[in-house]
Amino acid sequence: MGRETHGCTMSPWDTTRGSWRAAAPAFALAGAWFASDAHTADRGAAEGDADAHMLSGQLDLRYVASDATDSFLRGGFGLTRFDEQHKGAQLGRAFLEYRGRLLDTVNARVTLDAYGDGDKNPLDVSEAFLEWRPWPRNSWRWRIRAGAFYPPVSLENRAHGWNSEYSLSSSAINTWLGEEIRTIGAEANATWMGARLGHAVDVSLIGGVYGWNDPAGVLIFQRGWALHDRQTALFGGLPSLFPTGTSRHQLELFHEIDDRPGYYAGAQMVHPGRGLTLRALHYDNRGDPGISNGYEYAWRTRFDGVGLQLDLPADWTIIGQWMTGDTSVGPSADGRGLLIADFDAYFGLLSRRIGKHRLTLRYDDFYTDMTRGAQLFPGYQDGDAVTVCYSYAHDRHWRLLAEASRIDSKAEQRKLVGLEEHAVEKTLQIAVRYAF
Repeated sequence: MGRETHGCTMSPWDTTRGSWRAAAPAFALAGAWFASDAHTADRGAAEGDADAHMLSGQLDLRYVASDATDSFLRGGFGLTRFDEQHKGAQLGRAFLEYRGRLLDTVNARVTLDAYGDGDKNPLDVSEAFLEWRPWPRNSWRWRIRAGAFYPPVSLENRAHGWNSEYSLSSSAINTWLGEEIRTIGAEANATWMGARLGHAVDVSLIGGVYGWNDPAGVLIFQRGWALHDRQTALFGGLPSLFPTGTSRHQLELFHEIDDRPGYYAGAQMVHPGRGLTLRALHYDNRGDPGISNGYEYAWRTRFDGVGLQLDLPADWTIIGQWMTGDTSVGPSADGRGLLIADFDAYFGLLSRRIGKHRLTLRYDDFYTDMTRGAQLFPGYQDGDAVTVCYSYAHDRHWRLLAEASRIDSKAEQRKLVGLEEHAVEKTLQIAVRYAF
């Protein structure tokens, strides 16, 4: 399956070559946390600013009805979080988010997550980073981030805790980002504020360098795309659908394996007068598919993404995003990988807010296909999904959401475990959220 190892039983936390790579995210988080504590005491007393440090959070409780097959969260091939065996009252999510101003131009953010679904850490970190916004000296505005955070791909997931603004579940594209992708490194964003100078648009240039994400690609290769709202924590994982004798039974996505940093580069244009945002980004983790740490191989995962958001009168919003890329694994003579899978997805979203109410309709189309090594692993997925979500914001604390989704997909890899290739999965979720 492309997941074989060299028979090594070394733990990634052993004091052998590579142990610093596994521990580095924890050291970075600890440094950010202690720096936050120190500055909280010093600057809070000096400035007396109650807004300098804020703790927010959310509790999401749900009632779920679903006819989906066994979820991938339980080692199955269902494409949703909840399945026919896990319905009724469920914990959607509980999270805490700290946002603090450490200096006049330096901010910190830490997000802690709990899903109650048996991950090895009941409470874990999904993002933790420092952000520097230097005082502007001209028409350019700079933002530098360092730590663990999401790359700037999503136009959908921009609420606190990287929640979707529009629905309970995310699109297939943003579901996958939440599962497998995180920048553990640094990012620079330079924005030319053209609109303030009398021009029509603002333009941003974005670049990032990162590590500790070499296994990214394994899940979309094994299972394909999915649609849900669960984010993989930095020290957590997801079940492996095809574990081997020496591999972990849980996929751990945030490890450095090959000592090769990845990068991304992109641009964004915003037309404030027309409510238009255009974004494009190229992403390459530069993984060496022939290198293993004894548990996982590094995966070479690359993609290009483009997106559009249009905010119209009467509180209408249109969002469209497209992503195409490939992922590869295993030693090969040409270095490209023994197994290579292409992936492609797009979605269109239409949403309208009317006072305290919002109604959202989203259509997803997704596809994966083996372009090398299909005789070793017949991985192929083709599907689409329709999602309708209604939300009611009672006040700034309480919110009610109801979402219905239908996923229609074919996946050849299901036949490897005796399942039907074709599946239709329908899910209804009703959520009550309390935020503070």
